[in-house]
Amino acid sequence: MSGIWLLDRHVALFSGSLRTLLRRESDRRRCADSPYAWLFQPYMGEELVALTCHVTPTVSSPVISLAAIVFNQQRILTSQAFVLSLGAAGQADNASLRRHRLLCQAGEITPPSSGNLSALVEFIGNRPVVGWQLDQRIGALNALLSARLNFELPNAQVDVAKLHQRQLRRVHPEVDAPSSFAQALACWQVPAMGATHSVLGEATASALLYMRLQRVMAEAV
Repeated sequence: MSGIWLLDRHVALFSGSLRTLLRRESDRRRCADSPYAWLFQPYMGEELVALTCHVTPTVSSPVISLAAIVFNQQRILTSQAFVLSLGAAGQADNASLRRHRLLCQAGEITPPSSGNLSALVEFIGNRPVVGWQLDQRIGALNALLSARLNFELPNAQVDVAKLHQRQLRRVHPEVDAPSSFAQALACWQVPAMGATHSVLGEATASALLYMRLQRVMAEAV
């Protein structure tokens, strides 16, 4: 399966509002002579990156825990995963933060810096990004990237929630209500992979759900 085929098949699901496209073009021009210029080049390979972000607001700044994992249509490259928890140092421990740590299992909270954010965007590269309700999940991360690196994630994005709803309506036209992530996994018989216990588990389950929906779509052709 070529990268071009993949992009063509899901072009309607990519985040492609006019505002987004204009912002990406502005970022691309601004970064043209920077070390990040390659991130704005079209991706021609077969890999994708499943990305999950969880955000908990705090008095000082939000705590963002994220996981990114590389996969292709055949397998998930579990040896290639990036897990990080970002937030202001020395925040008072409270019930919200304890719950965040328990749900995300993303390690110690690290202050955001150009270094750790550069490591993240270089890990993702220019591969398409796949995630559940991606638009809603990466807003805080994009705000950090914009403040520290002067651009937001430029990658083509596939919202697996929209992909699920589209396929569900094709099979069951009477279904209208949106599904939760757990419901979508159960619907397509995808193992949860600890999705409710860690950001890495959720990213892995997102990749599996995407792979499963790809097979469903191929069988329907």
